[in-house]
Amino acid sequence: MKNEAAGQEEAEQGPPEAGSQESAPAFNAPVILLVVIAIFVLFQLAQDNLPPLQAQRLVISLAFLPLRYAMPLDMAAQLPGGLAAWAGGPFTHMFLHAGWQHLLINSLWLLAFGAPVARRLGAVRFVLLSLLCAAAGALFFLPFHWADETLLVGASGAISGLMGASIRLIFAGNASLAAGLRRDLSRIRPLTIRQSLLLARPRTFILIWMGINLIFGLLGIGAGGQTQTIAWEAHTGGFLAGLLLLGLFDPGRGAVAMRRP
Repeated sequence: MKNEAAGQEEAEQGPPEAGSQESAPAFNAPVILLVVIAIFVLFQLAQDNLPPLQAQRLVISLAFLPLRYAMPLDMAAQLPGGLAAWAGGPFTHMFLHAGWQHLLINSLWLLAFGAPVARRLGAVRFVLLSLLCAAAGALFFLPFHWADETLLVGASGAISGLMGASIRLIFAGNASLAAGLRRDLSRIRPLTIRQSLLLARPRTFILIWMGINLIFGLLGIGAGGQTQTIAWEAHTGGFLAGLLLLGLFDPGRGAVAMRRP
């Protein structure tokens, strides 16, 4: 059984493409990542410096509020932000954070796992994928908090989605995590969803990440202070969206036919 599994893995993965081992600069963040982080900082400065009532209205208008979606639409329109917040909340919540510590942690994760995806997709596709992952995280969060006044804020769902997408790039060619983060990913063939779930390295990463995310969320551990907890539901929804949707946004550079034995 072990030999058969190993043979299947090798056949599905195929040999690494030429040039896939070229190293990318150790720190050369795509401009779009710096722009996104700057937007995070601007919104946090606004929260900190606006008068309390205006800051509260800003947060309620941009955060994802499950209560909105349990109300009739005419009642939801009376809440801060109105119908624009009803439609935009699944996306705009990613620009708010529960303090500077929360923002810093998310920015570091964005630089680590967003960079491979941004280099591969380019700025426009990267932004679209990030927004969809943020929305997927919010919608996965919704049934667990139906009609709650809980405010979901932070880019963690979107970044989890970028992490899910990056798995299909980082581990391509049977690379290790460290090697995959360093190399040039512009010319490799991404893993398929099936390979991501069956091959040992990406599967192990997925299981470990899911386990840690679930444990931290259920234990109520947070990054923004004692009243905030990790929204494991949003992380999970975003991660799955990124893992599944990368192929829809990938420009297909370097795509080649899979070899069969």
